[in-house]
Amino acid sequence: MARSTRHRRTGYPRRTLAAVAATLLLAGCASAAGGSGDGPADIDGAPVAGGTLHYRAAPGAGGTSSIDPAAATGYGLAVPLRQIVDSLVFHDAEGEFEPWLATDWTVNEDATVYSFTIRDDVTFSNGEPLDAEAVAASYRAIVDGGAGYAAAGSWLGDLAEISTEGDDEVEFRFETPNSSFLQAASTSVLGIVAPETSALTYEERQEGLSIVGSGPFVPTDVTPNEGYVLERRDDYAWSPESFPNQGAAHLDAIEVHHITDNALAASELRSGGLTLLHNTEPADKTELSANPDVTIRREPLPGSALGLIANTDVPGLDDPAVREALDLATDREAILERASAIDVAATSVLSASNPYWEDASDLIVTDTARAEALLDEAGWVPGEDGVRERDGVRLSFDLVYSGSTVSHEPNLAVLQSQWADIGVELTFGSLTVPDLNQRLASSDYAFVWASGTRPDPEALRSNFAGYDDELDSLFAQIRATPDADERAPLVTEAARHVLEQDYFIPLYDFVQPLAYRNELALPVFEASHQPLLVNAWIEE
Repeated sequence: MARSTRHRRTGYPRRTLAAVAATLLLAGCASAAGGSGDGPADIDGAPVAGGTLHYRAAPGAGGTSSIDPAAATGYGLAVPLRQIVDSLVFHDAEGEFEPWLATDWTVNEDATVYSFTIRDDVTFSNGEPLDAEAVAASYRAIVDGGAGYAAAGSWLGDLAEISTEGDDEVEFRFETPNSSFLQAASTSVLGIVAPETSALTYEERQEGLSIVGSGPFVPTDVTPNEGYVLERRDDYAWSPESFPNQGAAHLDAIEVHHITDNALAASELRSGGLTLLHNTEPADKTELSANPDVTIRREPLPGSALGLIANTDVPGLDDPAVREALDLATDREAILERASAIDVAATSVLSASNPYWEDASDLIVTDTARAEALLDEAGWVPGEDGVRERDGVRLSFDLVYSGSTVSHEPNLAVLQSQWADIGVELTFGSLTVPDLNQRLASSDYAFVWASGTRPDPEALRSNFAGYDDELDSLFAQIRATPDADERAPLVTEAARHVLEQDYFIPLYDFVQPLAYRNELALPVFEASHQPLLVNAWIEE
């Protein structure tokens, strides 16, 4: 049995963490960098009590009234919702796990059984006590939510049973191994809600002040499509032991503003109307990185690189020579010249900030002459319009994605031109989420734009399971191996296999930054790069 307690923290291999740090430094990525001013507030100084943090979240064109963490899988929306709920364990910025709502836990040898001991001194903001049955009910509600909680449901995998023993023991049994469950249990998506909330339907949870958690902030006002207010919970006293703040939050409140326009949000940050925002346009990223009043975090999101996943069932892409040629024809440095000043070239399928990253840049090269030779040798010849063809099949491919990817389109236009130079046509355009899901479900696409934000091997498996037997065998071994040191070489082998088979054309590690006013101190981040705002304060 693998065991973690308050006195023994479990995490990722130190050699991997060192490699990540080295890569970020080589890429010119400090942990946070601003312009030529005084820089961010001194996190070693005394915290300041009071004040309201103004945060920008981008809910998308359809808007939202939901404050349900289980439904908010996107990074930007999850940042404030993280503050409403606590999780069973805390996954820190160094990749280690420590107790939170669970005081300790055990995992069996093949990661099919997880047992947690629940603390006995926690209450939800409505006064209900936290116990094992409340934890079980919170998870069962995710399962019962069905498609509404599709991402959370996929993280739970083949969950067979949740059982409790007494007030403080809860056990999760899976039909198949799930070595990523501990990381999933650390997220806000699987944060624990009160029994009052667990009893609601999915639809009821998406409206008003329906979410009751045990976190350091409590929602007090929701204005559909405009935002919401979180106020400090004065009796909060169960942060993970590593947190510098063991009591109530320093901030009085967090006001969340739903602003869909990235440029407008950046302008509000510059003027001081916002304290903290997530995501900006490439030009604003570049400008904010030199602004003396603003700090911008530069780490790539800790999942997978941004790039194109190939549908190998599509004629043309079923030919390994075509996939290899497209990868060789991709000049990432030229694409990055069009991207913002703080994005960095991909060095693997996984981003450089994923704890399981290993440098695979030897498999990510540009050689246009070799690309053309491969297509010639495979019998793909230019047609009348310059697009290569063979046996009636044209090398013309579409790339599909959701509206959140529109800001990358200028970079995709560079890629489009590069592929045209070797006789391959690329078209691209955004789809509504329902239309995109339908196209993906029916395999009606050639490429899909993809990335991942989980600091875990699931960022790899979720995109490439089912591509071939060798890869699926590696994924099965990874999921059945709870020990991180033993899992790491399997992840490296899987990542290299994806690149060797050209199932994925990586472009760059995306810095989807948090940018904030220098008067804001953010001492603690979790492994997913979300800040824990119970520790934050605003300098006067």
